[in-house]
Amino acid sequence: THAIRFDVGKSIIKPESMSILKEIAGYLAANAAAKFEIGGHTDSDGDDASNLKLSEQRANAVKTMLISLGAKETQLTAKGYGETKPIDSNTTPEGKANNRRVEFTEVK
Repeated sequence: THAIRFDVGKSIIKPESMSILKEIAGYLAANAAAKFEIGGHTDSDGDDASNLKLSEQRANAVKTMLISLGAKETQLTAKGYGETKPIDSNTTPEGKANNRRVEFTEVK
């Protein structure tokens, strides 16, 4: 999903992201064997080290929120990727917003 959003330089989940987080938490609660990595990402603004730390904070913020909504901690891992995996251009405000995201990858 790319529906979980963050402001520039922040790891606070934007309120409009809550509906998708509730859906994901519900899925995890109903599927106890499901496991996901939460990958945090940033745009290219700032230095590499700061972006890596921010991406880790974003992934952990989502993990914490999902646990508070009923997911089990054992179902989730969090990892930061910084600016290394953009999905859009970092030359426009819209592209940068798309790159400030978390992604879920199923863990087998």
